[in-house]
Amino acid sequence: MRANTIGMFVATLSLLIFALATAKDFVFPTSLHYWGGLLYLAIFASFIAWLLYLLLVKHMGAAESSYMVALFPAIGGFASVVIGESALSWNLVLGIVLAVLGAFIALSKKKKSEFPG
Repeated sequence: MRANTIGMFVATLSLLIFALATAKDFVFPTSLHYWGGLLYLAIFASFIAWLLYLLLVKHMGAAESSYMVALFPAIGGFASVVIGESALSWNLVLGIVLAVLGAFIALSKKKKSEFPG
């Protein structure tokens, strides 16, 4: 927790110094489109996704659910095609297949006991 706090503080301080050094005006966004997107990212893409991930950890265990991280690029690639941000390409399909295959292989390995007996 302390490392996260320090990291966030250093990042915030660095961004503040950069913003002041570039002498740009601070502009408060007033667009409904901007605030709608920000609320979506804050509530659904961050908070609810984190709660669902914690539920996954609770039901599968920490070790098995950690392989879900390997699927994040596949989910992102698929979602970007669905919402129209990216065109479907062979590279994207290959990347998704390899990510899913890697997660499958990692999850299907039989657990070996660390201690004999």
